Amino acid sequence: MPKAARTSANASQTPYTISIGKKRGLLAQPGAATLENIQALQKTGLTLHSKAANTTTKYRQARASARKWLRTTIEAGTAELKGKSKATPSGDNSESSDEDDSEDEDEGGQEHGNGPDPMAPNIGNDPEDANESFQFTSPDYKKALDDIPNKHSPKVLSLYLTYKIFHQGRKIGTADTARAAFLGAWNMVDGDTYRGRWHYNIDSKRWEGNPVESADVEDVMKAIKNKCGQDGGERTHSLAMSKENMARIFSWSDKVCPPETYFAEAKTTGERTLRTKHLMYKAFSSTGWTIWTRNFELIKLREGDLTFGLEDPKAFNTPYFELRLLNRKGWQRKISKAQKEADLRSGKYKVCPQPDLPACDAHHWLPLWRKYLQDVVYRRPLTPDDYIFPAIGANGVVQVGEHVSHEDVQKWITEFTTGAGVAQANGNFTTHCFRRGGAQYRFMFAPVGRRWTLRQVRWWGGWADGEHRDTLIKYLLDELGTYEDDYSGMLLPNRPDFDQTFLGEGSSITAATTGQLTLMHQSLSTEMREISGTLGNLVDVFSKANIRNEPAVITASPISASIRTQHPSYAGHQMHNHSQPTYFGTRPIIPISVPASTHKTFFPQATPPPILAAPAPAAAAPQNTPYLVVPDIPVTLPDGTRSHTRDSWRYAVEHWLHGDVAHGLETPLKDWPKKWLTGPNKKFAMKHRSRMLIATEFISRYNSDEDSFLAAYPAAERGFSKLLDAINAARAARGDRMPRK
Repeated sequence: MPKAARTSANASQTPYTISIGKKRGLLAQPGAATLENIQALQKTGLTLHSKAANTTTKYRQARASARKWLRTTIEAGTAELKGKSKATPSGDNSESSDEDDSEDEDEGGQEHGNGPDPMAPNIGNDPEDANESFQFTSPDYKKALDDIPNKHSPKVLSLYLTYKIFHQGRKIGTADTARAAFLGAWNMVDGDTYRGRWHYNIDSKRWEGNPVESADVEDVMKAIKNKCGQDGGERTHSLAMSKENMARIFSWSDKVCPPETYFAEAKTTGERTLRTKHLMYKAFSSTGWTIWTRNFELIKLREGDLTFGLEDPKAFNTPYFELRLLNRKGWQRKISKAQKEADLRSGKYKVCPQPDLPACDAHHWLPLWRKYLQDVVYRRPLTPDDYIFPAIGANGVVQVGEHVSHEDVQKWITEFTTGAGVAQANGNFTTHCFRRGGAQYRFMFAPVGRRWTLRQVRWWGGWADGEHRDTLIKYLLDELGTYEDDYSGMLLPNRPDFDQTFLGEGSSITAATTGQLTLMHQSLSTEMREISGTLGNLVDVFSKANIRNEPAVITASPISASIRTQHPSYAGHQMHNHSQPTYFGTRPIIPISVPASTHKTFFPQATPPPILAAPAPAAAAPQNTPYLVVPDIPVTLPDGTRSHTRDSWRYAVEHWLHGDVAHGLETPLKDWPKKWLTGPNKKFAMKHRSRMLIATEFISRYNSDEDSFLAAYPAAERGFSKLLDAINAARAARGDRMPRK
C-alpha cells in the first residue's frame, strides 16, 4: 500500500486508516477499514455472537417489550394527568379537589375502563404527587430502559418486573429473561462503565455499574422467587422419564392400539389417526430417550438427517443407523472454545439395537415409524426434506412440510402418562423428560458394567466441557437426592434401605429375613391356589365334553392367534409361531422388513436369537387410493413462515390447476375423482369446493386476468375467507348460487 507523505498539504484531513490484506480480512482496499468502521464492526460482532442466535433474538424481544410497556404507560399517565388538570379549577381548595379526583378515578377507571393499569407506576393519580408525576414523565424516565441507562433505570426496571409477575401473573421465567436481557445489554455499552454494582461515582459525578445489580431490582427478584417457588409454590421441574415408566406407557399403548393393527387397513379416519398417534409417540419418545434430546429439538428431525443400513465392522458387524442432530442447544459454547476438531463427530449418533430395553429401543421404533410413514401415510418414499415427525391436523390429516408442534407433543405426553397411570409427584413430564430419563439411566441406573462415565455423559448429551456443574447436577445427582430422601414407602413390608446403600441396592444382595420369606410364601401360595382352581375348571370342561379318551386340542384364541411377536415383560424382541406356547405379557411389536443382518442380538445369551419375520402381506395397506392431502391456506413456506394473506387466492388457483407437490398435493384438485371426496375422505369436500369456486371464478369469468379479478374482488387482499365470501355474494347476486333454506 503506498504511504502518504507526511508533509502533504492535506495530510491532516485524511483519516487514519489500517491496511488489511486480502489474506487477512475482507477489506482489501486502502482506507476501507477506518477505526470508526472497525469499532462499528466490533459492536455488531459482540451483539450477534456473544450469545447464541436464538438467545440474542429472545433477549432483543424482551427489551422491546419492556420499552413498549414504559412508553405506553407514560403516555396513558400523561393523558390522564392533563385531563385532571383541566377538570380542576385553580381556585378550588385541596379538600374538594381530593373528592373530585377520587370520583373521577372511580368513574374513569372502573365504569368506563379508561384509567391506567392499577399496577402501572403512579403517574398523576394524586394531585399531591404532581411534582413526582412530572418527573416521571420527564425525558430521563422515558429513556430509563434505553441502551444507555440513567439514574432512573433501576426503579423503572423493578416496576416492570413487578407489573409482569405480580399483576399479570407471569411465571418466573419471564422475569429471568427480562433481567438477563438488560444485564447483558448494559454490560456491553461502554467497557467497564456499566458493569458491576450500581453506584454513584463522586469523582466522575455520574452513575456507574449495572442497574440490574441494584437494590431495587434485587429486592424485587427476591420477592418474585419467593412467590413463584417458595411461598407455597410447588416444584414443577421436568420429571425424568424412567425406563420403568417408558415400559408402562408402552404396555398401556399396546392395549389401546395393538401393534398387529398398525399396517392393517383402517376402516375409519379415527382409527387411522389413533394408530398414527400411538406409533409416532413410541418412535418419538424412544428416540428422545436414547439420544437425550429436548422435545423442541427432535421435532425438527428430517429424513436427510438419517442414514440407514449401516454396520460397524469393528464391533462384529453390529447394525446401526446414523442420526445427525444439528443446531443443538448449547453447542455454541463448543464452537466458541475452538473445539471444532475435538468435536468433529458432535451431533452424529450411531443408534444400535437395544433388545434389553424394548420400550426405549430407538433402533426398532424409529425405522418402524418411518416405514409406516412411507407405506401408510405418504405412500411414497420420503424425500430428504420430509419431516420424520410431521404435524397432524385436527381431522387426523398429516400436514406435509410442517413438523409437529411442541404443544402437540406435550399434549401427547400428558395423555399417555395419564392413561398409563404414571405418577407425577412434585413436577411434570415436559420438554426435558426423555433427556433427563435417558441421562440418569446411563449414569446411575444401568446394570453394573454398562454405566457411562461423566465424560461420556457430557458428550452424548451435547454439554460442553465448560458447562456449569449445576447443569449436570440438576440432570443427574439432584434427582438421586430426591430418591434417597424418599420415605413415602415406610409402611411397606419390604422397603429398600436407602439410608445405608446407594439407591437401596444393598436390599437386593443381603440375606432374606424370616419376615420376607413368609411374605413370599404367602404370595406363592395364593397364586398356586388360583392356578389350581383354573386347572380344575378346565378338567370339568373336558369331562363334560366327553373327550377324556381323545387328545386335548385347544384352539388358539383370536388374541393368541394374532400374536406374531412378543415382549415377555418387555425383556426382548422375540418371534413365536403358533406351534409354540403362547406367552401372555404385553402386546406384540410388529417387526420391520429389513435385511437379516440387522436382527442380530449383541448381548450374551444362552441360545441364538430368533430371526424376525416381515409383516404378513395381508397386513399391507391397500394401494388403490393414494394418501390424500389438501394443504391449508396460508401455506407454510420453506423458511417456516406462512404465506401472506394477499397471496392466498393464488395458492387456491395453483392447487386447482397444478397441485402442490411440496405440501403433499400430487394430483391437481381438478383431476380428483368423485370417490376421493366420499367416505373417510369426505372431510376434503369443503376444501375442494372452496378452491374450485375461486379458481373457476378467476379462470372462467375473468379469463385469468389478475387486474380485472382483483378490481372486482378487493377482498382478495384480505385473505382466503374474505374472498370466498365475496365470491359467494356475487354468485348469489347473479343467480348462480341458490341460498340454503
